[in-house]
Amino acid sequence: LREGKASMAQSRVALVCIALLLASQAQAFVPLGAFSGVSLRSGLGSSLARKQCPVAASLSATRVGPLRMTATGVDAAAATEDDDEGPLFDDSVKYISKAEAQAIDEELMSEAGGFSKDQLVEMAGHAVADAIFEAYPPSSLGGKKVLVICGKGNNGADGLTAARYLHHYGYAVGVVYPDKMVKQGDIMVIANAGLEKQVRNLGVTVYSSMPGFVDQVGLLVDAMFGFSFAGERPRAPFDVIFKQLVDPNLFGAVPMVSVDLPSGWDADKGMPEQPVADIDDEVPPVPIPVLYPDTLISLTAPKAGVAKFVGAHYLGLRTIPLDMKVKYGLKTPSYVGARTYTRLSQLTD
Repeated sequence: LREGKASMAQSRVALVCIALLLASQAQAFVPLGAFSGVSLRSGLGSSLARKQCPVAASLSATRVGPLRMTATGVDAAAATEDDDEGPLFDDSVKYISKAEAQAIDEELMSEAGGFSKDQLVEMAGHAVADAIFEAYPPSSLGGKKVLVICGKGNNGADGLTAARYLHHYGYAVGVVYPDKMVKQGDIMVIANAGLEKQVRNLGVTVYSSMPGFVDQVGLLVDAMFGFSFAGERPRAPFDVIFKQLVDPNLFGAVPMVSVDLPSGWDADKGMPEQPVADIDDEVPPVPIPVLYPDTLISLTAPKAGVAKFVGAHYLGLRTIPLDMKVKYGLKTPSYVGARTYTRLSQLTD
């Protein structure tokens, strides 16, 4: 009888230990949606300001580290052997240069790579929408709109595709597409015309400038410029849009998601440097408006310019074959199951 009681006691202890272990793991993977109210954005050359919502404040004691990066995605189980913090923690991901990003894109779309541009855009937009759905589920926006601001390049194409998926996921979506004309031979044509038609056919309104219903916007998606952006200051019409986005009286409390790279950042150097006033200047130089999103969704591999980014960071576009990983020395994270994205980090207090 005593042996039976002892065995039962040991079983209870084992069950308690298992429960505690599961609880600790559950805490480690707090959904990023819980942090969706945190806003971290710079203004016109000002220092970064953190505005923390009550939900985030209540979770400020929870610290979640970056996920463990694995070379092939098949050895995630082995990552737990020497780690007490859980199965997926490490910060060894490689941040690639602008030149590497361009070379990888070219190889993926080469005859050997086998991908078309349309395929990559579709996969990228899908991953962006899926990551947004986790970080900012429709219920967290209280019926407010997602406003996707698109440029006319590949980054804008990703944004238009993400807007289509977000509509299907139950969001109220609006698209701002202010500069869509590109030169093709001797004529001007609409860039990403098919993608724009697709969202219009769903009843999504496409605006040529920022709409006036600021109070109805619950989430901003920055898909204006990607890693090919060159220059310190956005040109018209985006110069006006940048000023509106960093104006605390307009969108100061609205969370922002950037696609691949915050628009205006250099893929290698990061945030643009502010102009320095010369002693002979009669008028001080105009500061460059800087976007600092709450959430960043890198594509293919994170860029060197965001290595010090502070905020929720995702990675999408599961396209890199093993030989390219070896060639470029990439350490890409494990993707769970059928997910189109993975988390590189979570926002901490």
